[in-house]
Amino acid sequence: MKLLDPSDIVKLMKKQSYRPMRARELSRRLGVPGEGRKALKKALKKLIQEGMIIRIRGGRYRIHEEDVKKEIVHSPLSPAGVLRSPKILGKFVRTGKTGVVLPRNQKIPPIIIRHSEVKGVRNGSLVIAEIPGLTKRETASGVIVEVLGRSGGLDAERSGLFVEYNLPQEFPHEVVKESKGIPSDVVPEDLKGRVDLRSILTITIDNDRAKDFDDAVGISRTESGYKLWVSIADVSYYVKLGSIVDNEALQRATSIYLPESVIPMLPESLSDWTCSLVENEDRLTKTVEMDFNWEGMMLDFKIYNSVIRSRYRLTYTEVSHIIERKGKGSKRDQELIENLKIMNELYEKVKERRLERGGLDFDIPEPELIRDELGRTIDVVKSERNVAHGLIEEFMISANRAVAEYVHYSKTPSIYRIHEPPDITSIKELSLELRNLGYKLHVDGKLKAADIQRVIFESKDDSQKVAINTLILRSLKRAVYSNEKEGHFGLALKHYTHFTSPIRRYPDLVVHRIVNSLINERRPPYDEESLEWTATHSSMRERFADEVERAAIKIERVYTMKHHVGKEFDGFVISVLPFGIFVELKEIFVEGFVPIEKIKNRGKRFKIGQGVKVKVIEADLERRRVTLELVGV
Repeated sequence: MKLLDPSDIVKLMKKQSYRPMRARELSRRLGVPGEGRKALKKALKKLIQEGMIIRIRGGRYRIHEEDVKKEIVHSPLSPAGVLRSPKILGKFVRTGKTGVVLPRNQKIPPIIIRHSEVKGVRNGSLVIAEIPGLTKRETASGVIVEVLGRSGGLDAERSGLFVEYNLPQEFPHEVVKESKGIPSDVVPEDLKGRVDLRSILTITIDNDRAKDFDDAVGISRTESGYKLWVSIADVSYYVKLGSIVDNEALQRATSIYLPESVIPMLPESLSDWTCSLVENEDRLTKTVEMDFNWEGMMLDFKIYNSVIRSRYRLTYTEVSHIIERKGKGSKRDQELIENLKIMNELYEKVKERRLERGGLDFDIPEPELIRDELGRTIDVVKSERNVAHGLIEEFMISANRAVAEYVHYSKTPSIYRIHEPPDITSIKELSLELRNLGYKLHVDGKLKAADIQRVIFESKDDSQKVAINTLILRSLKRAVYSNEKEGHFGLALKHYTHFTSPIRRYPDLVVHRIVNSLINERRPPYDEESLEWTATHSSMRERFADEVERAAIKIERVYTMKHHVGKEFDGFVISVLPFGIFVELKEIFVEGFVPIEKIKNRGKRFKIGQGVKVKVIEADLERRRVTLELVGV
């Protein structure tokens, strides 16, 4: 039995991701077995007596309020304006013999640097500063602990992102130690109760740089249609609820993908090897086996624990080329070519069924960075989605849908991926903007996803389709995690969840554990309150990751435009504001802002999608902004 250390309880409660829990949930989170709960309650009672923790309403425990105030959280300022974070990113400016750091976060006051501390620090450097103690003053005295480089320089700005968002650059020692102690070899004992799928041709399809392969697919034709196997890395087998690795994964909740690197949810030994569905290696998985008819409708499904061996590690580009060539001239295994052909058949039919029920199908391009031999971004283009991207997307949606139905009808508490319909105000605004572009969106009665999809389909050959897709996307609510079964508006589904990416998304790992309890007819591992908190936390962390990823991409895009200052480009309006317009360039996939003072005819009205000609007048990496001047319409 695991020995309980009271310091582990305090350490857990001090984490940013912690929320008040009852003793039973604490035992799960700390990995304490049932026979150890008596010792846990004694430890909790002792900690209360020592004033370290308190017991609040509902029998839940949390750290004492005085200790909460001492904790360092992500935000450098509390709501009251009190400085909390010891590391502050800012620009150093010399002022005579001393200097001052101007924090990037403008809510933080300027930091005065003493004469003895400024020696060797160049004016205009991007630095990391610290302020000893807490302060509410308009200015504070601090020290420079690291110089990242010239403020506005590419390398310095890339490094500064980690400080600005308090991003971890490595895992804590105890997390790495525990992860390395997890056996990576699949042995006969691991296969008990698992369906052996190693004889089925199974493949992974991902991007060129991927190392963490969550999902693999296999297919065959049947008398009634198709049988599809979607096998997902069984992370829950290796990462136990309440383990050190699990607690860290919960706190991170998601992997963050930057242009230069990945901040993984799980240590690399797990994400890139033990759990990853590596080519020609036995891997433990959870499989959703689905039967479809010839029209692409799902007839039945089964979910079970399995073992697979991925035969091929393919990229989206490779799969697209094989499918488009229909196997001609390829040196690939003929069995693989035939399987990809069948997958494409099923994909086209499944997608058609989804669109028929009203699922949305956006065409919003993502930026792809083109680099030189030194790793500097020299161009930004629109990444091309091909048939392989759509194929994997549809198959994962099908698997997630099946799991959601399975959990729903079991009446077991779980986490769902929900997407609420847009509110009436957003619908009316969207309808008006679409009308200005020549499209009708009826707003009488309850809006259906099919109504929006109709506009997307009608505009697919329109030169303004990107603007139309963007307008629609902005009007919709954000999809989030929830323990409530609210349905998914964008996919036109009553029940939907995330199951297919447990290496990089914590909610998927939670759903795996719930599915495992159903397969093995055991008590559910989570109660409603735990799931509600985890869903809310995961949604917040997802938004945070999106913000970081956007900021990282913006640094690269602005850097690219530093080489184009003074040049003119064609573009189109993507947003109209009282103080200016945002324009997306056509030649380079970058957007910039035209302030109202750079528009000669102040009275001119602009509309979304309108073509314009602009000149680049500034590319400011510090503010991550490209400023444009309107030179023609």
